[in-house]
Amino acid sequence: MKRISDLTIDDLAETPVWRYEEGTGPRALVAATDRSELSRSDDEVYLAATDFELFDGSRYPGYCFPVDDSGIDYLQPALLAPSGHVNFWTEDPADPAELAARWTSLGKDAGEIFPVAFRCRVPVDRRTISGWIAGVESSRDLTVRIRELPGDLGAEGAAGPATLESPPAARPVESRQQRGARIDKRTARRRPAEMTVEFTQDSLHGTGVAENITRRGMFVRSARTPTPGPQVRLTVHLPGGRQLILTGRVVRQIGDPASSGFGLRFVDDFPNYDALFPRRSR
Repeated sequence: MKRISDLTIDDLAETPVWRYEEGTGPRALVAATDRSELSRSDDEVYLAATDFELFDGSRYPGYCFPVDDSGIDYLQPALLAPSGHVNFWTEDPADPAELAARWTSLGKDAGEIFPVAFRCRVPVDRRTISGWIAGVESSRDLTVRIRELPGDLGAEGAAGPATLESPPAARPVESRQQRGARIDKRTARRRPAEMTVEFTQDSLHGTGVAENITRRGMFVRSARTPTPGPQVRLTVHLPGGRQLILTGRVVRQIGDPASSGFGLRFVDDFPNYDALFPRRSR
């Protein structure tokens, strides 16, 4: 078992997948595993070896948490440089002077670094997780720009960014239950769920189905979508005829007729989340 801040390039080369154990930030503990692939159905949290390519073409190894790639706060990518770990996700907004020192440690300025391309070495449900990182983000940022990479990272005729997708939400650190003890974890886990919701935003009224609920947000499948900015009031119809009133803000819209809907970040945590969505037993 090692602190995440002590992981080395050799560690990731020898063991591509490490299981999160406990703690937060640089002092979080991870343990080596013998896994060579991951799945969204995993109920534990894993980091995996990842390759990074900066805008100037220089390459670095590193890691991310690839099981949910819908936001940089879930991925929490970090590259490993000779000077130490360089993280692209922080809980609190990074001080400009600290960021400048971070880039100086790479011997570069921000213009030589961003956008950063990344590609996880470990498949998730046989899918390669890859994308672009536009800059350092924190839990206060609501628009994280991650783009799919069409083609191989570093391949001849280097792949450029595809069409920019709707930005996912930045979500704060959550906690989980493990062996009866409450501990912090680095990434939130979504729980599949389907609940009918009614929502209003100013004069807009609509209904939909809540999916992929976390303590801090959900995706609502609906033909009508509120706009980012003004708060949205939701009435969630729980099992047993109960109702729950929530408020949030839209941080993502999908206009595809086959999967129209919107991603919502709650103003407050989802109440009684652990009771409504108990962790699956193994």
